[in-house]
Formats: sequence, C-alpha cells, structure tokens
Amino acid sequence: MDRYAPFRVASRLIRGVCWIFVCWAAIRVVEWSGSSTLRKRIARLWLKRMLPIFGMRVKTVGTPPPDPYFLVTNHITWGDLFVMEALCDMRCVVQAEDATFPFLGRLFLGLDPIFSERSADQIPRLVNEMTATIRAGGNILLAPEGVVGPGRAVRRFRPALLESAVQTGCPVHYASITCRTPDGYPPASKVVLFGPDPYYRTPDGKIPDSELEAWGPERSFFIHLVKLLALPWHEFTVRFAPEPIRGTDKVQLAKDLQAAVQSIFIPVP
Repeated sequence: MDRYAPFRVASRLIRGVCWIFVCWAAIRVVEWSGSSTLRKRIARLWLKRMLPIFGMRVKTVGTPPPDPYFLVTNHITWGDLFVMEALCDMRCVVQAEDATFPFLGRLFLGLDPIFSERSADQIPRLVNEMTATIRAGGNILLAPEGVVGPGRAVRRFRPALLESAVQTGCPVHYASITCRTPDGYPPASKVVLFGPDPYYRTPDGKIPDSELEAWGPERSFFIHLVKLLALPWHEFTVRFAPEPIRGTDKVQLAKDLQAAVQSIFIPVP
C-alpha cells in the first residue's frame, strides 16, 4: 500500500457517501411525482458517477448488442452490476437482498431490476417477469452462474431462467467480464473480487463448504472495500461476442452459453 492510500480511502468514502445521499434524496422527491423514467435516470446517473469514485475503469472489446436484447455474462464480483449498468440500459436480475440496504436499496429499486430470491418456488415468477419484459421490447441482463466465482473459470450456468429466452424464441447475446489492478499492487483476485457470497447459504445458515474451498474463509466486506478504495484504480474489461446463440432447450442453451463465455473469458490475475 503506497503512502497516498489512506487519503484515497478517506476521500472516496466521503465523496461516495455524499453522492449516495444526494441521489437518494432526489429519488425520494421524484417518487412523489410518480415518474419511473426520471427515477431510473437518477439511479443510472448515481451508478455511473460511482465508478470514478470507486476508482473503477471500464474497457470494452466489441460492442453491446442492439436493442432489444437478452444478454448473459459471467459473475466475478459485486462491481459487475455497476459496470454493466453503466454500459447498457436494461433490466438486470439481481439478488433480492440488494433492495434491503439502507439508502442503497432505494437507488437499486430505481434501476427497475428483477429481484431474485434463492428459492425454487420463485422461478415461475421470475420467468414470467422476464418473458413479459422481452415481449414488451425491453432488455434483460442475467448472470446464470447465480453466485460470484473466484475468477479462475466460468462456473456452470444454471438453466432455469433461460426458459424465458426459449419461450420467446429470443436469441441470447453473451459477454465476459474480467478485471485487473495496476502493476506493483495486489492482484485483482485478492482485492477486487469479494467472496464467498455472504448471502449464499445452506438451509441451516452456513456458507457451503464448496464456496469456502473456492474462496477461503468468510471475509469482512468493509475491510474488502477499504482495500479496494486504496488502489489508484482497477479496470474491468467487458468482452462482447459478435453473434448471439439460439436454443430451444434451456439446459442445452445453458451449456452452450457457458462454453461460449468461457471461450472469451480471461481469468482474473
């Protein structure tokens, strides 16, 4: 850690908290008017300006698909949402816990996401909502891995929510996400990625052994955030594939998409 790191952390925390509060207040005012369009514009503005506050850089290879689209990516850390929302205007399938964060929950709601609970009985509701969005000409973003991976490979894609693409005959575009840190600083796998996912637990409330084996012991998010903010910058690279994949069977479609994303994925150093 260089001598400027403490100042970066303090400056970024102060700016981040102030910007969150300003946007939260704006969202609350706009909610009284009932304008969902303006609410989403504020939420996206909040998220885009958080990128430089966090020290995030975004590099793209290829171009995002034309509207309307169904896009899938791998999932390496919580910053994925910020990066993809900054690049694309779409409805993202995210964990329901995001709506419960103080202040941030209201901003996440403004993005008009599709909230997912880790429960099999929620799948029909999610598929119906995604299908309705596709048929209305909206854009969808899905990370079919379901839980963040440690950045070494693309994990198995879960097929359940791809049923919405099968039902509508919608081609599925795909992209890979990776990240890096400056030379001379800890690698991205140690300071940018955060895992194991604290919300991914067994019915008895424990983090699965497989996740602990992949990530190591459970960590403090605050300490992770401090180390992240101490970096001069960190860079995400999003690589868009030129052609989508079509499928009539969700299981086979999931396998094809996982293999396709893996083929363009660069492991996180």
